[in-house]
Amino acid sequence: MTNVVLCGFMGTGKTVVGRLLARLLGREFYDLDAVIEEHAGRSVAEIFAAAGEAGFRSLEREAVLALAPAAGRVLATGGGVLLDPANRQALAAGGRLVLLTASPAVLAARLAGDRARPLLAGASDPAARIAELLTARTPIYAGLDVAIDTSGLLPIEAAVAVARAVGIATTVSEIEVAGAAGHAPLAARNLTATRVVTGRGAALTLGDVLRDRGVDGHVVLAMPPVVARHHGEALAAAIAAADLSLTTLEVPDGDRQKSFDHAVQLVDRLAELGCDRSACIVAAGGGVTGDLMGFVASLYMRGIALVNVPTTLLAMVDAHLGGKTGVNTPRAKNLAGAFHPPLAVVADPVLLNTLPGRELACGLAEVVKTALIGDAELFEILEAALLDPAGPHARRDPVLLDRCVAGCVAVKGGVVTRDPWELGERRVLNLGHTLGHALEAQRELELSHGEAVSLGLVAACRLAVDRGLAGGDLRDRTRRLLAACGLPVTPPPVADDLLRARLRLDKKRQGPDLRFVLPTGLGRAIVVDDVTEDEALRALNEERACASS
Repeated sequence: MTNVVLCGFMGTGKTVVGRLLARLLGREFYDLDAVIEEHAGRSVAEIFAAAGEAGFRSLEREAVLALAPAAGRVLATGGGVLLDPANRQALAAGGRLVLLTASPAVLAARLAGDRARPLLAGASDPAARIAELLTARTPIYAGLDVAIDTSGLLPIEAAVAVARAVGIATTVSEIEVAGAAGHAPLAARNLTATRVVTGRGAALTLGDVLRDRGVDGHVVLAMPPVVARHHGEALAAAIAAADLSLTTLEVPDGDRQKSFDHAVQLVDRLAELGCDRSACIVAAGGGVTGDLMGFVASLYMRGIALVNVPTTLLAMVDAHLGGKTGVNTPRAKNLAGAFHPPLAVVADPVLLNTLPGRELACGLAEVVKTALIGDAELFEILEAALLDPAGPHARRDPVLLDRCVAGCVAVKGGVVTRDPWELGERRVLNLGHTLGHALEAQRELELSHGEAVSLGLVAACRLAVDRGLAGGDLRDRTRRLLAACGLPVTPPPVADDLLRARLRLDKKRQGPDLRFVLPTGLGRAIVVDDVTEDEALRALNEERACASS
C-alpha cells in the first residue's frame, strides 16, 4: 500500500483528520511535527527559537526521508513541508499527496489564541499574516493529487472525504440470488445478486455502495449501542457523503431481543419514521442485528431493501452472508425466519479492531469450519499463524483477518450461489452446528455461538474418525487449531436427555435420525442422513472423556 500524505496550511485539520483516517483505514499514523519533536527532544516552537526556520527545515527534511517510503502509512505534514522540492519529490514517490484547505476566515477562527505556531508569533494581525502566508504558499500547493476543503466539514466527514478521494482497495464479489425476480427489493432495482465488498476501509465506501445498488430513498442505519459508540459516526458520514437521507436507530444486541415482539416494534418504528418501499435498512452489527433487521426488512411493506455491515468476525464470515434471517421462539433458535437477500454486504476488517477477544475467537470458529469445508489453504495459513508463541497476538493480524474474510466469502458465496434454498450442498455449512446449537441452547452453560460450534466441530471430527471417513490426524489438528484460536475443545458436562430434547428440534433432521455434516479431509465435507442421537452423543462424551483422561 502507498502512503496517504496530508498537506496544507496550518489549521486545515491535517493531524486530527489524519488520526481519524488512519483509524478508519487500519493504518499507522505519523505526525511529522511530532516525529521531529520526539527526535529533537524539543517542541517545534523551541526548535524555531534556537535554530531558526532553517534549522527546523533541516530536521524536517530528515524526518521526511525516513517516513516517505511507501508503507501504507497516513502522514500529517507541517504546513511548510512542500517549500522544499526534495520533500515533495520524496513524499510523492511514496504516496498520494492530499491537500487540505480552508477559507482564511475559518483558519483565523481555528488558530485564534494558538500560541504554538512560530510563524504567527508576534503577529499584530494574525488574520493578515495568515492571508500573507497563504498567498506565498499557493504555488507550492498547486498540482497535488487531491484537494479537500475542510471549512464546513466535521473531522470525521473530512476523513471519509479523503478516503473516498484517494480510493480504497476493496475486493468485490457477487452471490447470485436464485429467483431474484421474486424478491421485491432486488427486482425493483433489476439486480440478480448480492454484492459483497471486502477489504480494509470498505465501510467508508458504504454510501457509494448504496448508490451503486440503486438505493435512493431514506436509509435507516440500525445498530446496537456498542457499534454506534465505536463506528456510528463513520458509518453515518459514509452514507451522508453519498447525499442520502439518513436516520440512525439503536437496537438492543442480545439473543433474547431476537423475537417476534421486538420485530413488530421495529416495524412500527419504521412506519413512524415515514419509511416507504424505497427505504433501505443498513444493519450494522453482529449476527443478532443481521438476523433481526433482515427479518424486519422482509416484513415491512412485504419487503424493503437491506444492506448488511457486519461488525463481528462471525457475521463477516458467516451470519451476514446468504440471505437468511430469523427470530427465536421459546422452543428453539431461529425457528421462524425468511430468506431475504441483502442488496450488498460490506465487510471491513478494520471494524474488528474494537472487537473483544472472546468475540474474535468466536468468529474464528466459523473460519475454521469454513476452511474444513472448502479451503484447505486457509486452514494451513491459520495453523502457521496461530500455532506459535505469538498466536494470541496474530489473531488480530489485519493481513490474516483480510484472508479469513475473503476466503470465507468465496467458499460460502459459492455454496450459496449453487444451493440458495439449502436443498443440497448448502447443508455442509452446518458442520459443527447440530451439536453446537444443542449445547448453545443450554443457557446455564453460557456458551456463545462460536464456542458451541467449536465443541460441535471436535465432536463431528471424532464421529468422522469413528466412521472411518477421516484420519485421526484431522481430528487432532482441528482440536489444536481451535484451542489456538482461544476456543473451548472439551465439552462441558450436560445430561444426555437435555441434549436429546434439543436435537429433536433440529431443523435439519428427517425422521428418527440426524442429518449430520462430517469432515473427510482438509477442505472436504459430506452430509450423512443416518446419524443416531446415541451416536452423536457418544462422540461428544468421548471427547469429554478423552480430555479428562
